[in-house]
Amino acid sequence: MQSLFVTYKHSRIHYIRVDGGSELLVCLHGFGETAESFWPLIQALKNKYTIVAIDMPFHGKSVWNEGLNVTTRDLLAIIGSIPVLQQKKFSLMGYSMGGRVALYLYQHVPQKIKQLILLATDGLKINGWYRLATQSKPGNRLFLHFMKHPGLFFAGTTLLNKMRCINRGVYNYVTQYLRQKDKREELYTIWTAMRNIRPNVRLIKKLVQKNQTSVILIYGEFDRVIRYPTGNAFKKGMEEYCVLHLLKCGHRILHEKNVTAIASFLL
Repeated sequence: MQSLFVTYKHSRIHYIRVDGGSELLVCLHGFGETAESFWPLIQALKNKYTIVAIDMPFHGKSVWNEGLNVTTRDLLAIIGSIPVLQQKKFSLMGYSMGGRVALYLYQHVPQKIKQLILLATDGLKINGWYRLATQSKPGNRLFLHFMKHPGLFFAGTTLLNKMRCINRGVYNYVTQYLRQKDKREELYTIWTAMRNIRPNVRLIKKLVQKNQTSVILIYGEFDRVIRYPTGNAFKKGMEEYCVLHLLKCGHRILHEKNVTAIASFLL
C-alpha cells in the first residue's frame, strides 16, 4: 500500500494506492470515515483491480483550506490530478456519503466511468433534515446555532422520536454521536461543505442508459439510515444496466463480515 498526496490550490489531498489487477477502481468513503475504511475490501479485490481510495476534504489525512464549499470543479480537479487516473476509464465505488459524491462525479464525467458501484448510497433521495440544515442561509444558521447550543436540539429530536416523526436510525445517530462537541462541529463542517454535491437523479439515469454504464447497488436489508427501496426506485426503467443486492446487515456495509459477499458481486 502506498500513502500518497496531491496538491490542489492551498490544500493537500491524501489517498492510498494498492497496485494489483489491470482494472482501476476508485473508492470514496462515508461521512466521518477515511480511505482505510475500504481496506478489508481492498484485500479481496486487489487481484482484479489497482485501487485508489481517497480521503475526502475534512477527512483523514487530507488538509482542506478552500473554505466550506466543495465544488464540482474541486472534485474533478482532485480526481484529475491523481496520475494513475489520467490514463484510462475507471470503476467508481462510493459508500454512503461517498456514494453521493460518486453519483455527482458520474453526472459530470460519465465517459470516464466504466462501472458505478454504490454501497448504501446517499444522494438518491435528499433527507429533509439535511435539506433544511444546508440548502438555505437561515436553515444553515439555525443548524450552526443548534450545534453550538444542543440542549433544545436534543429535546426536539427526543420529542420527534416519541411522536414517530423521525427516522429511528437518524435518532439513534443523533443521540449516540452528537453528544460530543467535536462531533457536532465535524457534522456542521462536512454537511455545510458538501451542500452543493446534489446529484440530478433523473439526468444520471438517462446517462446510464445512454452510456450503457453498469451500476451495482448494494444495501443492508436492515439499514435504518439509508433504506433499500430508494435503490429499487432508482433502478426502475434501467434494469438492463442496474442490479441491486441486499446483505443481511445494517448501514455498516463495509464491515469485514460482508467483504466476501461484496467481492463476489464485483469479481
